Amino acid sequence: MPERGTNGVETLPIPVPASAWSALLSAPSQGRKWPGVARAAATVALPGLGGLAFGSGSVSAVATLGAFAVVYGEGRPYRVRWRIVALVGVALVLLAGIGAAVGGLVHAREASPSWWLLMVGVMTVVVAVGAYVVDALRTGPPGAFLPLLCVVIASTLPAAGVPVASVLGWTALGAASALVVAMSGFPFRPRTPERAAVGSAVRDVEAMLAENTPNRRRDAVRSLHGAWQCLHDAGLVKPVAVGPPHALAQMLYAAHLRCAAALHGVPHAAASLEDDLHAQVPLPRPPVRHLLARAWHPHGRTTTILVRLLVACPAAGVLALVLDTGRPDWAVITSAMILHQGPDRVVGTHRAVHRFVGTVIGLVLLFALSFLELRGLLLVLVLAVLMAAIEAFLVRHYGIAMAAITPLAMILGSTGLPGELGPAIRDRMIETVIGVGVALVVMWWVLPRSHRRILVAADERVAATVANLSTETGDRERRLLRRDLAFDLHASTAAAIGAAHTEPRWTADRWTEHRALHEKGYRLLATPVGTD
Repeated sequence: MPERGTNGVETLPIPVPASAWSALLSAPSQGRKWPGVARAAATVALPGLGGLAFGSGSVSAVATLGAFAVVYGEGRPYRVRWRIVALVGVALVLLAGIGAAVGGLVHAREASPSWWLLMVGVMTVVVAVGAYVVDALRTGPPGAFLPLLCVVIASTLPAAGVPVASVLGWTALGAASALVVAMSGFPFRPRTPERAAVGSAVRDVEAMLAENTPNRRRDAVRSLHGAWQCLHDAGLVKPVAVGPPHALAQMLYAAHLRCAAALHGVPHAAASLEDDLHAQVPLPRPPVRHLLARAWHPHGRTTTILVRLLVACPAAGVLALVLDTGRPDWAVITSAMILHQGPDRVVGTHRAVHRFVGTVIGLVLLFALSFLELRGLLLVLVLAVLMAAIEAFLVRHYGIAMAAITPLAMILGSTGLPGELGPAIRDRMIETVIGVGVALVVMWWVLPRSHRRILVAADERVAATVANLSTETGDRERRLLRRDLAFDLHASTAAAIGAAHTEPRWTADRWTEHRALHEKGYRLLATPVGTD
């Protein structure tokens, strides 16, 4: 059993980051991926092949921009999937229009190079807004990446002879295809997403019980939390007073209890996110508006991400312009994608290496594809395969995903291979180096002690919610406070892990206080309230 200090709090060692070798090479299991991979390929192929059949030619491949929306529905129950895919699809159509309109100005024959500053500004605003929403809602990958990529690719299409109206139309068709494909299984097996999530969680728990290692524990806990959220979104987790629990909820709860017992009955090699798994069923996320409002905190992680993006994106774009590279926007998107997923500097450094290595491999792949005649049918099929690879690895391994994203972006932006492949590859490498370098400098030197402020702010929010919950007597108010507390505890754990990765000694001095606060919070969550 884990030891307890004189105050009765578990004395777990502070979190340690994964080894660089493991972080750079491992691709965590994500359960059954092939259905999502097939949907991603089909979403690109259907409008592309349809356009070819009606004589539209290679321009039909532009529908890939709208097809990005299908990725955001994966793993979600059909009850909410259609709304998410539809909203993302609408956003992609709007962003494609903005990107194409700005790109038409930037790439005009007599345009001044200073027009690129407008493109850099638009990209900075898009990624800043996207990063705020993604971090506030804790949606995880792909986050704001694909919307920003949509802007970048759309901006190049007018130079390839594709009018803004065509960009809008084909992107809308791709978004409609994404919605149809995303919901295609609903008439036949309406509970497949929930069954898949629960099945994956049960398998990961069984694997953890057979081999209780840090990686197994991480996979089991993430799968359990993901499965519970899936059941919450599907409306299958109900209070006991309403009726007997759904069979999937019963199956998941049994696995949940086995996992919780193992985690808190066996010494841990290091404390991590799994220490936030307790016997009670995880509560659903608070509403979107509530999370967006609560994310605005001067010392919070979302604010830190925004500040770094607002420094890095313009800096990368201006530096690329000064060095007279062909596409400053690629330097901007490189910096943005390294920084927008979170403030953890160790994880961010790993992401930077993934970005660079993946881009190099992607450029090699692009060169290999240059021996093919990428037009018509072959162009659509290649884009479908690349989209399938992106879906397969975007969450699991960013470097492998980049190896597919790089050729997809360069091919789609030209509706075929770039006209001058050698200079295009050279410029892309230079811009990637600029983007990675700027991101690393900003990550390590802008707000260098933000991890301290983030953890202090997160723990203060937990403490305030605990105090309010301890004194509140109304059942409805207590239920809302419990919901907020569950979310805040997870945010506090993530903040503690980031601080421990960056400054272990400082984090160690706060660790006992942090653990005591969490134990008090989870004791409150374990206390039944009304019909919860």
